[in-house]
Formats: sequence, structure tokens, C-alpha cells
Amino acid sequence: MQPRFLFLTGEPAATLPLLKDRPIWAPVLSAVTFDVSAGRLHRRRSATDDFRGVVYFADVRDKDVEQHNLRVLAENNIPCWPDPAALRAASQRHAALGRCVDAGLVDHPVVQSPFTRDPLLPFPYVLKIGEEHRGEGKFLVQSARDIPRWDGIATAEPFFEGESVRVLILGERAFGVRIRNEGTWIKNAPGASFEAWEPDEAIVTHARRAARLFGLEIAGIDYVIDRTGPHFIELNPFPRVGLSNESAALARGIFRRAMDIVETTANASGRPG
Repeated sequence: MQPRFLFLTGEPAATLPLLKDRPIWAPVLSAVTFDVSAGRLHRRRSATDDFRGVVYFADVRDKDVEQHNLRVLAENNIPCWPDPAALRAASQRHAALGRCVDAGLVDHPVVQSPFTRDPLLPFPYVLKIGEEHRGEGKFLVQSARDIPRWDGIATAEPFFEGESVRVLILGERAFGVRIRNEGTWIKNAPGASFEAWEPDEAIVTHARRAARLFGLEIAGIDYVIDRTGPHFIELNPFPRVGLSNESAALARGIFRRAMDIVETTANASGRPG
């Protein structure tokens, strides 16, 4: 049977079991550029694809490809979970943080600026360049000599010394993980280790506010906790869900319902299939 629906995933161990009994669904494990022609969703170099809907849960490293795909899905009303417009907003690193600032979710100074040799904050501070997550494009600026050149907008925030944690929102449930990395100050960079951590009610409430701001049922919200309390760092719309057997099972339940919704929406829309 020809696959008619796509599941973009960056965590195959947690998601591929869902596809074993759904032959109309196909996994996508790498960056692929999609287009829509005459209402038909297809890979850019394929003349035969005709995909009817998508579950989109993969952080694509090439952000131009990611933004293109999400824009194509949104503009052409291709059935997609989560809402591709919400994913576009959440995955734009600097704009998403600015939105969180405007919503009152950030309690520390945030400066967003085009390139300048002038310090954006008192030293030391963290400079974020580009649209990547996973700790990429982060620089610890301890003096003017550390200021790198960048294109577009960069974000500067204070450097907090403390414990790096993530609150994983899975629908009505929340899980916590502590992130350690002995090799670098960027805790979620390669080499990171993760251990279970119990978030308190206040930080879970804050994390839920951040997820709701972007309309996301699943999200990872990162904080640094120091002696003054937790500091919001960023929201990841494609977090690792397999922190434990329980979190992976809950995520699969959410994905299963999402697949049902995408199929039902595609059928109701009258898309040929």
C-alpha cells in the first residue's frame, strides 16, 4: 500500500512503533524539502508523491528547509499536527523568545540586536546566534574580545551559574530532567547526560504557560536554577520525549491521537485518497 501520510520524527525509538500497524503512514527521519502542486504534497524531486497529511515532530537542522516546509503546510491547509503556524512561531529562536518576553515569562534582561562591537549586557553574558536549538550558536561573552560577528539578529541574556533543567510537557502531564555536561558550560550540547528531576508546581505552571503561548501539547521548556530561583531560557517544540518508559508511552498516546486527527481531517476535507 502506498503511504499517504507522513510522520516526521527525530526520535525513532519512541515513534516508529506507532507505524507498524499503519501502512498508510511513512516515517521521515532526515531533512526533506516538500512542495505543494495542485493541492498535492510531495517531495521536491518526486513526481509521484501525493501525501494527504503530516505529523511533524522533528527538529530539522537546516532551518531554511524547516521554515519552508512549515510555511507550505500552513499556506496550503495540509492537515498537520501540531499546527504548522504554531511550530513556525515556536521554532524561530529569537522571535519566540521575544514573544515570551512580551508575555511576561522572562524575568531577566534580554537584548536583541543586529551586529555591533559594543557589549549588549554587562559581562559575562550569553550571546545566541542563528536559529538552532540543542545548545548551538551560543557564545559566552566575558570580554569585548569574545564578541563574534553575526548576521541578522542575535539575542543576549545574562549568564546564570546554576542547575540546568527541562520541564517536559506532555498534555496534562509534566516530567522533569536535570541536564549535566562536564565538557562545556552549554549543558545540552553533545556529551550531556540526563537524570530524572522532580519539578515543583510553580515551575510546571510556568512551563505550561509557555507551551500554551504557542498552542503546543508537547514542549520542552529549559531553565537554569540558581540561588534566586529558576530563569526561563527557551522553549523547544521538538523535545526528546523518551526520558522514561512512562513519558515515551504517554507521548505515543498523544501521537496516536494526532495521527487519528490528521487522517480524519484529510478525509473530511475531501482530499483524494
